[in-house]
Amino acid sequence: MTRFPILDKLRLILSREKTKSVGIALGGGVVWGTAHIGVLEAIEEEGITINAIAGTSAGSIIASLYAFGISLKDIKAAAEKLRMSDIFKIRIPRMGLASTEGIGKLVRSFLQDAVFEDAKIPLVVPATNLITGQPHPFTSGPVADAVMASSAIPGIFVPVRIENQVYVDGSLLADVPCQILKMNGTDFVIGVDLVDRETFKKEPTNIFDVIMKSIHIMINETRMERLQFADVVISPDVHDIGQFDFEKIPLLIRRGREAVSKHIEFIKKSTAHP
Repeated sequence: MTRFPILDKLRLILSREKTKSVGIALGGGVVWGTAHIGVLEAIEEEGITINAIAGTSAGSIIASLYAFGISLKDIKAAAEKLRMSDIFKIRIPRMGLASTEGIGKLVRSFLQDAVFEDAKIPLVVPATNLITGQPHPFTSGPVADAVMASSAIPGIFVPVRIENQVYVDGSLLADVPCQILKMNGTDFVIGVDLVDRETFKKEPTNIFDVIMKSIHIMINETRMERLQFADVVISPDVHDIGQFDFEKIPLLIRRGREAVSKHIEFIKKSTAHP
């Protein structure tokens, strides 16, 4: 047994699958994360069942709602109404510019005080423990708290304290959390990587750009090492959309759908009955 009981449950569920089990890992990227909605829409329409899901940062919001059976139609409707003021609750700076309470409120508006153990699909939400310096895969306890922790971008959001530990953005050590799905018995893992390949050539113009560009530079050093645990990597086109362009959410959802079309035949073939 591991210290994360839901992972033992995940192994058991996947071992009983008569067909190949499919997991999907949703990466972070602030507003880019809404592209995951389009990805999941396209996969659902092809009749592919997701047996396990993990999500980091913005990806954790979509992953948690999907894991509890919230329809993509409802998730999409809520996403298209989002504005920056809904997510960023500005406060007097000390450990961050804003609180993650807006993110927590969004998740609770769908899930109330739901805990991981009640998810319809096994769910994993990675965060980074600032005290130990290690990744922490949340698999139990209140889902909203874990999502807030996973989404707490250093320098922008205040770190989240849970049970005497302090957490920030899971993207620092698990930007696309494929490994935890693969290592726990998922046969076929789909990674959804949200990255602007041109970002390193762009000059930052504000504090948000400086922080996000710095994080991307750090993450990029080990990105490919983590993505090797994915059987296929879907990369929606985000090159012309800023990570805080909330008005571009409908476009991002479309881009997510378009990105799946490039890989769908391989996914269908790879996940077909043995």
